[in-house]
Amino acid sequence: MRRQRQIELLERVESSGEHLVGLFGPASWVNEAAAYTDPARFELERDKLFRRGPTFLALSCECPEPGSYVSGMVGGVPVAVVRQPDGSLRGLVNACRHRGAPLFEERGCGLRRVVCGYHSWTYELDGRLHSRPLSHGAFDDVELACDLHPVVVAEEHGLIYVRAVGDEPIDIDATLAGAEDDLGAFDLGSYTHIESRVNTWNMNWKLVLDTFCESYHIRWLHRNSIAPAFSSESTIFDAFGPNLVTIGLRNNVADEFEKPKSEWSLLPYGTIQYFLVPSGLVTHQLDHVEAWRVEPIDVGTTRVVTSVYAPEPPADERARAYWVRNLDLLLEVTGTEDFPLMEKIHTNLASGRLPEVVYGRIEYPLVHLHQGLDQLLQRS
Repeated sequence: MRRQRQIELLERVESSGEHLVGLFGPASWVNEAAAYTDPARFELERDKLFRRGPTFLALSCECPEPGSYVSGMVGGVPVAVVRQPDGSLRGLVNACRHRGAPLFEERGCGLRRVVCGYHSWTYELDGRLHSRPLSHGAFDDVELACDLHPVVVAEEHGLIYVRAVGDEPIDIDATLAGAEDDLGAFDLGSYTHIESRVNTWNMNWKLVLDTFCESYHIRWLHRNSIAPAFSSESTIFDAFGPNLVTIGLRNNVADEFEKPKSEWSLLPYGTIQYFLVPSGLVTHQLDHVEAWRVEPIDVGTTRVVTSVYAPEPPADERARAYWVRNLDLLLEVTGTEDFPLMEKIHTNLASGRLPEVVYGRIEYPLVHLHQGLDQLLQRS
């Protein structure tokens, strides 16, 4: 993040007054519980936002070299992105044209060709059918082209986006709607992927994102973990079209105001979270980057992929273990405190006896997120 941008954000904090009230949003909002529990709305979200919209899939550093790949489910569509010999990316439906078997694991490297583990149909890295071993002419009368189905992919600012359904090109700058200046300054493409882990939770996909939209809950829900270090008062918030950034602050952020303004730095005091609607969350921590990617399965089930990235390749196993411990801590807090509560919230909302939820001015990123999702659905 540019230094001047950091100074501008810290100026907001300095002038926000007692309890950071000056960072509050302009108005509270009441949202219908059905936004989380209505199966018809869920199907619309999955189709319009995830399948047909530009969707964040991964950081570029997860496909660092030719033959490397990353895959995932995007709106129920199995998608893989493969780095080509010329350095470009090719998006493919992760299903063999023979009988539909998956071709790619979560991520990997060193591919020279893509080989199906079911009958060994083999494809070039760009998806062109190479061979059908041991078929002895058994498919010579098949007139259907059996290359892998393509998926639109785009890469910019260290981010990889896909469009699972449709052939409209993706303009990442237009999709980020202004967040590209911040994200570009982090040089995300230079990071090293350390590890990713997958968990499935019994809750609507939006509750995963809600978890990170406000720090109001920290003092109480996280009283035995991160509360001593982090403020429970308002976050810094900026909107970028339907996307947003929230910056949770450490309790000692005011220490920075004792320095000359030209020396101010936000990075040691903020957890900077970019919501890449609908699927992703990219977070800059003190010395590393994290990413969350949501894969909605049904209205009350969500698969969550959590990754950690280091600013440079670990020099040895001890250095690698340091970054893994950061992922351990992240998943311990969210997995034992945040997400179990979100599962219970989903159960309560699904009961039909709680018709709405309330987002306060102290939680204004929630207001923006959900109003933005409503607007995207209406436009589509």
